[in-house]
Amino acid sequence: MAQGRPYQAYQSNGVSTSNQKQLVVMLFDGMHRFLSQSIKALAEDDFEGTHLFLHKTGKILLELISTLSEEKGGEIARNLKNIYLFCYEQVVIANLKKEEQLILDVQDILNNIRMGFKAATQKQQVTGTAPQALRVTG
Repeated sequence: MAQGRPYQAYQSNGVSTSNQKQLVVMLFDGMHRFLSQSIKALAEDDFEGTHLFLHKTGKILLELISTLSEEKGGEIARNLKNIYLFCYEQVVIANLKKEEQLILDVQDILNNIRMGFKAATQKQQVTGTAPQALRVTG
């Protein structure tokens, strides 16, 4: 299947064997990578690359928004939705204005949420139970 493409095989296997929280952490890892790449592209005056990486980040944010269930997640889901919407708006503005600080701000917010999901995932793996509450700051 992935002969000559071990990284793609590893990624595919990682996604297919991950639980929901691990998948969310992977999405946040991807956004972090895309935001870093957009900053690098912006510094090199590569506006097409900047646009591409910010667009990819925006698509992930829209996917996260669309998968939230406010009925099941209650206040946490509503708060995450508001944060994701804010970050999406900032990504769009950063893409239009090509402002590095907006990208850095979004990256900082999303990294804080990523760390919360990562901590919840690690706690669940160690204890074998779901965490009682997830506290998100940022």
